[in-house]
Amino acid sequence: MHKFYCFATLILVMLFSCRQASEDKNVVAVQYPNESAPLALLMREMYEDMESIKMAIDNKEEIASYLEKHKSLLTAEPTKPEVQNQTYEHMGKAYLEQLELLENAEGEALLDGYKALVSNCLACHQQFCPGPIKRIEKLN
Repeated sequence: MHKFYCFATLILVMLFSCRQASEDKNVVAVQYPNESAPLALLMREMYEDMESIKMAIDNKEEIASYLEKHKSLLTAEPTKPEVQNQTYEHMGKAYLEQLELLENAEGEALLDGYKALVSNCLACHQQFCPGPIKRIEKLN
């Protein structure tokens, strides 16, 4: 009789856990919490551009120019308007200056310039939006 209760309890636990697992499948993770903010959209494109720059450097190819496109980081509407303060503007301008230096660099200076550019991204995100830091670190 004792074995029967143990077996029945085991069956009930398994049924409940299966039901719970199927309910959990309906939960959708939020990949981009700032879906519609123009600055968030631009930052995602900038990440892809950085991947392209890194690939070009690794393959010893000429890097494309992204300076004009990335300049809009100073004016694109952020999720939180208070983000665009003087510190953000200074950091954004430093990023753009570093990007310009990178785009004009040659040889070994390309990789150093790229690493400095990634460091600029990390420094800004530590101040304003830490969420993507782990992803940015993967650019190195």
